[in-house]
Amino acid sequence: MAKPPALPPVAQPVDPEWAGALRRRLRVPSERWAKLLCVSLGPMVGLALFYYMGAYPELGKAIGPSVGAALGAAIMASYWLSVRAARVRGNAILVSEEHWPELHALVQESQARLGLHGLKAYVVQDLVLEQAGMRLGGDDCLLLRASMVDAALSRGDLDVLRFHIGRKCGQIAFGHYRWSSNTLAGFGRLIYPLYAWYRRCQERSADRAGLWVSGHRQLAHHGLAVLAAGVQIGGHLTPAAARTQLRATNHSLWVRLVGWHTERIFYPQRIVNLDDAAKELGVGD
Repeated sequence: MAKPPALPPVAQPVDPEWAGALRRRLRVPSERWAKLLCVSLGPMVGLALFYYMGAYPELGKAIGPSVGAALGAAIMASYWLSVRAARVRGNAILVSEEHWPELHALVQESQARLGLHGLKAYVVQDLVLEQAGMRLGGDDCLLLRASMVDAALSRGDLDVLRFHIGRKCGQIAFGHYRWSSNTLAGFGRLIYPLYAWYRRCQERSADRAGLWVSGHRQLAHHGLAVLAAGVQIGGHLTPAAARTQLRATNHSLWVRLVGWHTERIFYPQRIVNLDDAAKELGVGD
């Protein structure tokens, strides 16, 4: 796909066609396939399970209590997460021109880089199970960890937050918190390795968005390294070191098995993926 034209100034409206082309380029192609499989195969497995429970009463009696308990636990977990998210948002501090004008300008610039506008950002103490962004009451918003913002402001280096904010904006731009991508695709948990793959694809897409918003490969690497190892240690991580580590650990059978069944990509692999994406997208040093 041809590279999208240069981004217009933040003050000007973004062309929807330009934004759509950019998001298609940034999104990992396998994410769409993984979502399609989760949305189609997940409900089919669920319906098949209920069918066999009705067709074979003995089977239904055997697994019925377990299924009921699982559904009850899922409902309670959903309720608790909603309550916790509302509590976090209620305690959050809005990023505005009055509160942290430099951070507000960075948020505005970052969302404009992905063709977004009108997103509100909040500084919070708790990220609600590490969710980078969220959708509450029909509104998309960004949640910024207070410790990261404080460290960046203390060092006078807000640029380290570009990758962090950019990947959050990417999650919203790609619709990762919408009903079809979140709730409906959640049926894929019935085939958990498939669902885990879908979640890893989402993470790769978000990292590519963070890279694009950063505008520089080294800046994006630094931002990801800070997430992996903290502000002080993260500055010493390099893509070359990550590749060396992967060559040493990929021979472990357990590392591979866990990697196939986890929703999060291991940090060394994310660093390598980011380096490869920078070459693909033409993001220089």
